[in-house]
Amino acid sequence: MATNIKPNHTAPPQLDEDDDGFGFETEAAEPAEQVSSVIAIIRIIAVLGMGLCLSFGLFISLVGVKGLLVGVPSMLAAIPLFFLMQWAEKWAARSSEQGTGDRGQ
Repeated sequence: MATNIKPNHTAPPQLDEDDDGFGFETEAAEPAEQVSSVIAIIRIIAVLGMGLCLSFGLFISLVGVKGLLVGVPSMLAAIPLFFLMQWAEKWAARSSEQGTGDRGQ
């Protein structure tokens, strides 16, 4: 029952440097515009705050009328966070138009 089994070790096909192996050309993506870390942190805090305010407000509103007294103001607390995020977007756009950013370069 001894058979002569050879291992199937085949070399991978040689690809050119520009060849991605799929047979079609891909264009390089344009680099994304970078924003400062301060603006990114403001965006993260605003989005998390809006989500927490709305979810907590809706959850507490399920309790009843007394829950609405806490839930509605909690949901309304998301509005200033939305405007904080809009202000950060305008600040980022203004600093990118000037080309200086907030680093003073």
